[in-house]
Amino acid sequence: MTKNIVIVGGGFAGTAVAGALEKALAKSNDQEYRIILVEKKSHFYHAIAGLRSAVLDWDSRILIPYTDLFHNKRNKVVQASVVQLEKGEILLDQSIEEFGDRVAYDYLVLATGTHYPSPAKASALTYEATHANLESLRASVKSAKSIVIVGGGPVGIELAGEIRDVYAEKKITIVHAKDNFLDEASSPNVKLRRSLLTLAQKNQIDTIFNDSVDLPSDLKNHFYSPEDGIVKTNKGQMIENVDLVLLAFGNRPETAWLKNSSLGTEILNANGYIKVKKTFQVDHADLSNVFVLGDAADLSETKLAYRIGAHAPVVVENLVQIAVKKGKPTAEYKKGPDAMFITFGKKQGAGVLPFFGGLTQELGYAAR
Repeated sequence: MTKNIVIVGGGFAGTAVAGALEKALAKSNDQEYRIILVEKKSHFYHAIAGLRSAVLDWDSRILIPYTDLFHNKRNKVVQASVVQLEKGEILLDQSIEEFGDRVAYDYLVLATGTHYPSPAKASALTYEATHANLESLRASVKSAKSIVIVGGGPVGIELAGEIRDVYAEKKITIVHAKDNFLDEASSPNVKLRRSLLTLAQKNQIDTIFNDSVDLPSDLKNHFYSPEDGIVKTNKGQMIENVDLVLLAFGNRPETAWLKNSSLGTEILNANGYIKVKKTFQVDHADLSNVFVLGDAADLSETKLAYRIGAHAPVVVENLVQIAVKKGKPTAEYKKGPDAMFITFGKKQGAGVLPFFGGLTQELGYAAR
């Protein structure tokens, strides 16, 4: 009887595990397990390149169908949203051929990632809807003379850089709640934060720190045109003649669906991240056959895509050890050195490298 290893989430983490696990099972000559990836979207969204789609039509390059994810035909991708976790099965939001509205699992991998405003991540479920949303955003950016970006983390900075790269004449203002770009959690490196401020100033990006934007209560999209062209801040500042406001904050784990079952609520921490062991097994006595990796995992590290390269091998090794070799998990995750690179358009940016105590390098300028 065929057994299921189910992966929930088709982002960087889910696809990395899916590809590596398929190879590992083939290498082990396994005929017992098949891999089922459950993803609500029809296409993988390449979030790292997504911000450039705010100014350039890269849609066909960053929206990649899942049709070629697996080489073995018994492994498959199911397009549906998971709405509930139970012991031994997950429940779907719709009925799917072969499975109905639930999929049984012998092993489960949670790789749901985080939610973030477009274009950093996509919320639409189909290529057509995502393309339409990005087309609307590009048109709004093109026609706007003055743009306010709410959030001065990596996304807000990179978004400003992409817009400046294409539109040299637009007025761009970044409003950020901290006293400088980023924050202590995303980067404690003071030199990097100063370098990013210098980079913004050289590119005529206005900044408002230690403040936030008073957003409309009925806001439905991740960008909007303010009424009368006025943006008000919570400290009473008025930014006038604004044509467009873009949101670049609000990173949240995609785990709300887990609250629909008692098992789900027991594995979430106060901030909605999934409790995890060093083996990437979920930290729950009854769920030793459930793993979690990527941005949804409760790990004390920055939520950056490059970390998946260290997460996925541990998950795959332990899955093969338990499922195929009938042993105990032996691989444990050890957080690697911190690194961060923030691009500012195609030719500029700044980053911090994990040697000599943290070396800050401005890309496109001489190092300071």
